[in-house]
Amino acid sequence: MRQAIVLTSFGVADAAERARTIDCIALDLRAKFKDYDVLEAYTSAFLRKKIRAQEGREIPALPDVLERLVRDAYTRALILPTHLTAGEEYEAKIRAPYEAYRDRLADLRLAVPVLAGAEDDPRVLTALLMDLHVRPGEQLVLMGHGSPHRHNPVYDALQAHIDSEGLPIHVGVLEPSDTPRFDDVLARLRASAASEVLLAPLLLTGGRHVRQDLAGEQPDSWASRLRAAGFSVRVSMHGLGEYPAFRALYLAKAAEALA
Repeated sequence: MRQAIVLTSFGVADAAERARTIDCIALDLRAKFKDYDVLEAYTSAFLRKKIRAQEGREIPALPDVLERLVRDAYTRALILPTHLTAGEEYEAKIRAPYEAYRDRLADLRLAVPVLAGAEDDPRVLTALLMDLHVRPGEQLVLMGHGSPHRHNPVYDALQAHIDSEGLPIHVGVLEPSDTPRFDDVLARLRASAASEVLLAPLLLTGGRHVRQDLAGEQPDSWASRLRAAGFSVRVSMHGLGEYPAFRALYLAKAAEALA
């Protein structure tokens, strides 16, 4: 019986960043699920094209991988998304191909993202705090992406869970059409009378959003805006995929889906 896990990511163009994050998840999967072939797919057509131009490497889209599984007579497969939430990209480029191919394979399954429901909030928070070392007196600010065309309630729900635990952690997103916004984070920090901040990405990889939007020297980066507001800011550039505890969440999602 041929079996596969299709690790499906938005993608990252920087090869070194890919090696620190997505490639590590693939290695973890191969070590744990030895009876499965671990294949990869990227949902971003722009990044697939860029990697092809830069490296001559072809990373397929998810429908192309699923077509290969049908052609090569795989009987069981799991789509494992690295997307943190079930947002627009997940629905359009992961769930839709899954629905299109689920009747063409004997056993095709789809794992849910690591932030899919309320039960995931404590798991994600615990994984973050195992590797993000917040110093005494610091407040932690987590910058996520958000959804560009509709509200994604996952981030508000994560913040609500954090507040229920009484932790000095503030979640915000980049997309101006989604919440919580930077201004919401700033208001929370001012209300807390904080003076020191650890700013870290709530993103799988430390790519362009981290280099520019989070830590960039330009005035509109989150680090610059926090400093301009009077805070002492320490920045973490590490994507979540670099943290073993966070990568373990993907192994757990895969095991749950295959059980």
